[in-house]
Amino acid sequence: MTKRHLDVVETYRTVPEDFVKHLIGTLVIVTAAVLLASLLFGVPEKPPLTIQSYAATHPLAFEQVALNALDGQGAIASYGPPYNHGSASVQTGLQQAVGVIHPLHANTAFVLKPLAMAAAINPSLRPALRAFNQASLAQQVRWEAAFGGALTKGTYQNGLVATPTANDGPLPALMNAMLQLGRSGLLSGALIRNPAIVTRFDNQNYLLFLQGTPLQTAPATQAMLGSNWGIIHPAVNGYPGAWWMTIPTWIYQWSFVANNAAADALALSIGFLFWMILALAPWIPGLNRLPRYLGVHRLIWKAFYREHENPAPGSDRKEPRHAS
Repeated sequence: MTKRHLDVVETYRTVPEDFVKHLIGTLVIVTAAVLLASLLFGVPEKPPLTIQSYAATHPLAFEQVALNALDGQGAIASYGPPYNHGSASVQTGLQQAVGVIHPLHANTAFVLKPLAMAAAINPSLRPALRAFNQASLAQQVRWEAAFGGALTKGTYQNGLVATPTANDGPLPALMNAMLQLGRSGLLSGALIRNPAIVTRFDNQNYLLFLQGTPLQTAPATQAMLGSNWGIIHPAVNGYPGAWWMTIPTWIYQWSFVANNAAADALALSIGFLFWMILALAPWIPGLNRLPRYLGVHRLIWKAFYREHENPAPGSDRKEPRHAS
């Protein structure tokens, strides 16, 4: 018989131990170490891009975002499945096959519904909102086009956006009301309210409101767009970025992925395939033999294998018990 199959458990002395004491002690030590490390080496928090901050710092651009949601020109208003039947961001037939599973009418959800909530506590807003809602679709389109042209020449004065006189009906008043909602932080609350869901809030509209120009401009100033591997760049200079996302980001740099209209679908599919290979590795013939072929475990435990494969003369170690 050989000693290489010696049962390791039989070669060590066992003693009573308080496992709970060790568990709690380890938890306390690790928690203290993490808190101390975060104080000494933690990355400063980058101020988040919020609806309120964007309205306060970019009032004219904010009104343009609201107008785009109202007239159907916004990133989400014309996005396509799963939000609506648009085609602006449709990548594959698979996306169209899924269909509209999260229906979203941007003009109502992003603008008219929040304004209706504001009008409930601010009666002065009701005439302008009523005039817009009662106008024909053609009239609304003319007002929106006129206000869009005037907004390009607008100025910000005393907390309001002033635009040149145009045939834009009640839109100057409505857009300034939207701006006030945004600056006050109340728009965020209005967007997450869903009367159909009593026990929780619905964050969909809040997350989607700034899609498009606002969320493209902010990362561009930090070289964090997808075209420059932005996800692994630091949000705060001098600190490391999300380096662990290198492999998923790398997939997007493959030419057949980067130049494909369905880049997201391809990247996710490839990533899922890698995950499945790793998850099923113990059952994949050949792949499940790699640990034995590579012998990494023998490098880690080389002292143990050296001792038990070539035992010292006169060793009194017990022979392993094997069936004859």
